[in-house]
Amino acid sequence: MSDAKVTVTGYVGTTPVLHLSAHDVPWTSFRVGSTRRLRDAATGEWRDGRTTWFTVKAFRGAARTICESITPGQPVVVTGRPSTEEWVDKEGRDRYALIIDADAVGPDATRGLTRFTKVTHDDPATERAPAGPTASADPWDDGSDAAADRDGADDPDEALDPAAEAAVA
Repeated sequence: MSDAKVTVTGYVGTTPVLHLSAHDVPWTSFRVGSTRRLRDAATGEWRDGRTTWFTVKAFRGAARTICESITPGQPVVVTGRPSTEEWVDKEGRDRYALIIDADAVGPDATRGLTRFTKVTHDDPATERAPAGPTASADPWDDGSDAAADRDGADDPDEALDPAAEAAVA
């Protein structure tokens, strides 16, 4: 079975907020807007097209790092697994959101300068309390262990099946 991946470039639209699940698994979400550039054939001028908004979600060490690194307005590159969330709003309208379960999030170096600092998530200095607001609601927490660890791996950087992961790469 194939695992679809997407890569999106865009600008951060909301401040990432660190949440903790009932099992103390850190996670975050934030919005990224990606606006297509269109060239007017008649005038040759470029203009902005429609902006597509994505909700980016990340877990564990990545969640902490994102909350300390990403701010609204920054250009970013996001890679991960796409999905959608659907619900009915208070007025009874069907709504949906495009979701990216992030494997990687970083600054778009084609749009500005950046500096990289390696983080070791088992280093107590990097496991400090989050700088921003926190919340305790985990949308995937149904009380089962699977909800605390959605991909089934103890380490988010460790593939479930390294041979299968290498075959995809």
